[in-house]
Amino acid sequence: MFSRRQALKVMGVGAGSLSPFAFQSRAWGTDRTERHPKRFVFVVRSNGILTTEIQPQGLEHLVKTRANGGWQGKLHELDLGKYNLHPALQPLSDLQPYVNVFQGLSGKMCRGSHQANFGALGAYASGQGLPPRMETIDGALASHLGGIFPHLGFVMHDLGATVTYPQLSAVGPNKPLPFYADPGTAYKDLFGMLAAGGKAGEELEVDRNILDFMVDDIKRYQKKLGSQGKEKLNHYLEGFEAIQERRLKLKSMGKQLAKVAPEYKEHFTSEIEIERLKAHFELAGSALIGGLTQVVTIRADSMDMRLSGLGLGSKTVHAIGHMIEGKSGGNGGQPFDDGKGEFATRAVIMKFHMEQIAKLARQLKAIPEGDGTMLDNTLIVYLSDHGDRHHSKFNEWPMVTVGRIQGKLKSGRYMQLPGYGSSGHRTIANLYLSLLHAAGDPRDEFGQKDLKLDANIDQSGPLAEWMLS
Repeated sequence: MFSRRQALKVMGVGAGSLSPFAFQSRAWGTDRTERHPKRFVFVVRSNGILTTEIQPQGLEHLVKTRANGGWQGKLHELDLGKYNLHPALQPLSDLQPYVNVFQGLSGKMCRGSHQANFGALGAYASGQGLPPRMETIDGALASHLGGIFPHLGFVMHDLGATVTYPQLSAVGPNKPLPFYADPGTAYKDLFGMLAAGGKAGEELEVDRNILDFMVDDIKRYQKKLGSQGKEKLNHYLEGFEAIQERRLKLKSMGKQLAKVAPEYKEHFTSEIEIERLKAHFELAGSALIGGLTQVVTIRADSMDMRLSGLGLGSKTVHAIGHMIEGKSGGNGGQPFDDGKGEFATRAVIMKFHMEQIAKLARQLKAIPEGDGTMLDNTLIVYLSDHGDRHHSKFNEWPMVTVGRIQGKLKSGRYMQLPGYGSSGHRTIANLYLSLLHAAGDPRDEFGQKDLKLDANIDQSGPLAEWMLS
């Protein structure tokens, strides 16, 4: 039996499924899941995405002037199917009709030395260690689309951390979104209802007993408190009742989830970092296919990681980012442990990310939905948390997307928007507005405007060049 003191202690520190995800539902509206729902996946990496490392072959001349601070002054919208993808994007070759490459977008409303924090997905200035000032695009889409888990976040973090807040996603001011760092904990929360026995089943039963006890005991305890104390405990009560409701929904979906749940293998607890990232992608795919969520964000690395498993030696992600800005191997001439140069090392990382994205996209493409497949109703967005380089000035924010939001967004396109300050220039906020319009939440404003841009440059509304309707 648990005493009230023990129960309140559990509320303070979290236990297994009683993680910060317990309280997410208080921030969301009602479930708006459609028959063929629209889905969005954001894959965010560190160290920027160089314009040259995603440029289709044959179009190098459109970005080669970047090194000299030059940008294209007009729009180039081209059929991507007429060009070969950059070698680092080759894992997407069979998916090329679904791929878009975006160049020329800016994000100078953001701030940050090594990352833009919440600004990367929020299009606003955000300081390191500070809470979010506004919602981010994944939080906004999750609020609009709803679902059992309106948003699922997976983050590459030190092994052992179960749930963390990577300063990336938010549902509103002072409301950051939690991310699973431990694939094992995520598996238990998402598919633990399938556990019929063993340790996982025992832990799930303990969690259920704790929940039942807490809900009943808090209701009794509230009667003894004043209005301020009741309001404080009500926050926990709503969270725990939401978990109970979610568990009932998950239980009713048992047969459906059993068909899509990933096999729990060694890489779910691996100390090799890229193996855990593979597990995160597997969980994301199963959650999307199983109807658990419509919005996923995957933080693909962090600055202090070494990306063990890719053969890149001992340098951290941070060190690799610095080396691209130096000479003769970068940053003081230090050699790469793997013997590769700066660009070759970045290409290894990019290719690995693309392999995971391609695998997820093929999973979705294999499942019929409506007149097409799940990939026809899904968009995967690959971007950096820091524009076009490790120490970015945010003049450019290259992105790659895979998938379609059928009837809403074009696919198989190369889009080079007019460069910073040029007539017709657009920002990352305009791209995010395109996603909101495609999701059925049409807005003219998102994030914060870049006040350094001339007033005659329109920063409102979606990218008209990308929209089908």
